[in-house]
Amino acid sequence: MSFKIHFPDLNRSIETKEKETVLDSSLNAGIDLSYSCRFGRCGVCKILLLSGNVEHLSHGKFSLTEEEKEEGFILACRSIPLSDLILPWIKEKV
Repeated sequence: MSFKIHFPDLNRSIETKEKETVLDSSLNAGIDLSYSCRFGRCGVCKILLLSGNVEHLSHGKFSLTEEEKEEGFILACRSIPLSDLILPWIKEKV
């Protein structure tokens, strides 16, 4: 089953593929989210989930803490959509 990810800051929505991470779906659609390791160890792809639900795949306990999860943050590289999502777009930090 596929879902949509909406980026209101970009006024753009994309379709996901089944079992595809938020990061991979975004990059495949030409939306350049910040990332580095792609394995949930560095935390560079941490993003606030404004709406929706994701499956959190395994990740380092310091890259996304339980407190951050409770605040609504996800790791784009280790999150698979379980519903339509709304995410902010954050320009890569220089």
